[in-house]
Amino acid sequence: MSLVKAFLTTSLLVGFLSSPAIAQDIPSHSDFDMKKCVNMGNSLESPRGESWGKPINIADFKVIRNKGFDTVRIPVRWDDYTGSAPAHTIEADFMSKVVKIVDAALAEDLNVILNIHHFDEIMENPKQELPQLVALWKQIATRFRNHPKSLWFETLNEPHKNLNGKLMQAAQVAATLAIRETNPDRIIILGGENWSGIDSLPSNIVPPDENIVYTYHYYDPFDFTHQKAPWLGESMPKKKRGWGSRQDKVELQTSIEKAVTFRDFVDRPVFVGEFGVYEGVANKERVKFIEAARIAMEGANIPWCLWSYSNTFALYNNDTKKFDKDVLKALGTTEGKGQFQTGFIKESDVKPDVENWGRFLPYYQGDTQHAKDVLTGVAVIKPGQQIHPPHQHAEEEFLMIIEGEGTWTVGTTDKPAKAGDILYSAPWDRHGLLNTGKVPLKFVVFKYNSK
Repeated sequence: MSLVKAFLTTSLLVGFLSSPAIAQDIPSHSDFDMKKCVNMGNSLESPRGESWGKPINIADFKVIRNKGFDTVRIPVRWDDYTGSAPAHTIEADFMSKVVKIVDAALAEDLNVILNIHHFDEIMENPKQELPQLVALWKQIATRFRNHPKSLWFETLNEPHKNLNGKLMQAAQVAATLAIRETNPDRIIILGGENWSGIDSLPSNIVPPDENIVYTYHYYDPFDFTHQKAPWLGESMPKKKRGWGSRQDKVELQTSIEKAVTFRDFVDRPVFVGEFGVYEGVANKERVKFIEAARIAMEGANIPWCLWSYSNTFALYNNDTKKFDKDVLKALGTTEGKGQFQTGFIKESDVKPDVENWGRFLPYYQGDTQHAKDVLTGVAVIKPGQQIHPPHQHAEEEFLMIIEGEGTWTVGTTDKPAKAGDILYSAPWDRHGLLNTGKVPLKFVVFKYNSK
């Protein structure tokens, strides 16, 4: 399906949910390989001449990789550094600055998401500013055309206000066409209208080719995540509240179900491009939300990108020069690459993650000398429960049952599972484990990717 045809012959994706033929016509191949990401926020997207916090320090990319992240998202306010119409030429010094930062992140084996951020004019006057969006992407795409495939382009951050409906779709089509002139196979990321919230996923265009990925942002409930956020002015949530009520948890789970439904329909990856809690909120409440959101996303194989590394919603404190260890732990990160040495881990040193289905002891998550994205731990599943429904993922995985019994799912087949059994799952093969016994089912997991 051509880009132009996709726009001219379709309306909002929500209108296609009754037509499975569309998803069947599109292959599922993608080079999208992301799990844990952090935004390099409040730096390159601040207004020209203003400081919103610490500028990006390229030395931090090594630290970020070693903490277990595999991707960084780099927001950029390009339109503050362009010339007049019709060329809208990006200033050479600013382009070189962005290139240097992108190259430094790629050099540390990080995927990079590069976007157009805070393009406020197009939100006010979409028709008048669309030519500038096209001009910007033609220049950006040309400059980075020979970069590795691990650099991905996000057409526009959080479309909102007057950029909605068919106007927003027109912007998606125009930006994608501009990129495809020089980057026919690079991953392009699209986010829907109304600030790219979860309910906006169906507002995106139908994927025009196999290298399209969709994103949404999750800051719900807003009156919790944005308490005391000063830039909101009169709109700032003023009532103090925590997170973790039944309604909060249902809202989170519902968002995951919506994302999975959309992903399965369009047969394209979906990830959370931003989530987090303003640092003015009590840290124990921040951690509770971040951990719950992270576990829910990972349980559904939805990659995520925390807002943000430093400055606002910060993971790293620029004043103390220290990470928020509680948030790091909530994110399931580790010291990662190059830090895991020969030795042993005591069960008494592992803090279990307690869930409705049971508990999980995460002994190690990170990289080793020959593998990446390693997860090893012990899970205990309550009778009648499972960690998540049968699923697929990029990693190889071994599961060994040491106590109890249940049912393996392998592909579309169910088989008995007993203590002493080992399941091997090759990448992207469907598998699962359900406790069908009367006592807890305990198993060991080893999951990993090759470097």
